[in-house]
Amino acid sequence: MSPDVSPPPADPPAEDPAVRTGLRDARTLRPSSSVTVGVIGAVAGVALLVPGLLTEPRSWTLISTIVLALVLLWLFVVRPSIVIHAEGVRLVNPLRVVDVTWPVITEVRSRWALEIVAEGRRYTAWGVPADPGRPRYGRGMLAVGANKVRGKGTIEEPTKPKVEAQAVAAEVEERIRADRKRKDGRTPRIAHQVWDPVSVGLLLVASAFFVLGTFVV
Repeated sequence: MSPDVSPPPADPPAEDPAVRTGLRDARTLRPSSSVTVGVIGAVAGVALLVPGLLTEPRSWTLISTIVLALVLLWLFVVRPSIVIHAEGVRLVNPLRVVDVTWPVITEVRSRWALEIVAEGRRYTAWGVPADPGRPRYGRGMLAVGANKVRGKGTIEEPTKPKVEAQAVAAEVEERIRADRKRKDGRTPRIAHQVWDPVSVGLLLVASAFFVLGTFVV
């Protein structure tokens, strides 16, 4: 009998870089004020919505306006955040999500909010506003003196625990330095932005309901 010759095992499929950014060791950051405003707004909205639904005749203009306001509150106040994970950052904005990994980031700065430049494109984190009482962060990636306080010649270290663009930018740059020291090339190079279907769909439905309640019903 001839020996049983089995074919050599196939090479394992290449791992999709998008799968590798599974938000390992993830930490979500958003200002505590956004959560507070969201809770207060939601309580106020429900307090107005329930009587509007129970009172006859119903005012669909009022009801649809409250629903739209609650959706906008969630989209633009509560939802925006930044997720820092092992391989990069995820910017969760009102209608879109941005995934950027450490190797592709060329600049981190703050204006009215945290800004990340990757592969020539600028991405803004709506959920990380800048502190207007502190100088803007960054003019060039890891440049000496980039974050000096104007007119004082001293580097300002982020000391406040609250979520603000200047402090988060400093952490992002530190994580980029640490990733560069690994020198193993294992961190995938990803920089892409996609529309969030749930957020877009919710906004379209609420807007359509508002139009119907105000101009049709």
